[in-house]
Amino acid sequence: MEREKAVLLLGGARRFAWKALIVVALSGAVSFAFSKGLLRLLLKAAHVKIYFLSLPEVFLSSVELSIYAGVFFAVPFIVFLAWHEFHGVTGLKRLQGYAFALAAILLFYGGGLFCYTIVLPSGIGFLVDFGKGNNIVAMISMERFVAFCSGMIFACSAAFEIPIILLLLSKMGLVRAKTLSKTRRYAMLVIAIASALITPTPDLYNMALIAVPMYILYEVGILLMRISEPRGQSTGQGG
Repeated sequence: MEREKAVLLLGGARRFAWKALIVVALSGAVSFAFSKGLLRLLLKAAHVKIYFLSLPEVFLSSVELSIYAGVFFAVPFIVFLAWHEFHGVTGLKRLQGYAFALAAILLFYGGGLFCYTIVLPSGIGFLVDFGKGNNIVAMISMERFVAFCSGMIFACSAAFEIPIILLLLSKMGLVRAKTLSKTRRYAMLVIAIASALITPTPDLYNMALIAVPMYILYEVGILLMRISEPRGQSTGQGG
């Protein structure tokens, strides 16, 4: 029985991978046509000038940005594909699954918007200001700029998925709200480390811009777990 289940999961994973790859490729191809506009949006948030340091850099960076954008804009399709292929593993009913998928999409793009409007301008501003003086001039290459901004946006978007991840783990019976309530200090440590890795700046202000929302979302996840868990499992789970 377990072997049959593993075979079904493997088959679902293969189908999901191929379908997701096709969707991302199509999304990336469309994004390439608008790569200059996407770059202008990033520059508008960063308030910096960038340079290309080699002849093919503009083209290659445009391709790289299109790939990132292709994945970013394909997220709704990827989430629903994942639900279609793996809904049997989660134990969720049809309506619950669609609610989870919609919430995951909204949180992902909410994290991206939060990064674009708040974290990215603040982080880049700090780094540029820190490098000023002593005849030092910032010459940011297009390739480094695209990779830096895209990585930041994806990291923030993924961090905002905490409530959905916790709730899914709870639905699958892998973790309980009581356990997470008792391990808050460790969660705070992990969140602090994660925020330090996501934000490229060493100052507490920029780290807090990520850490505080992540911890709030962690608490929201615990609250949703308590609501969704059977009453007998939720009793006495305060912490």
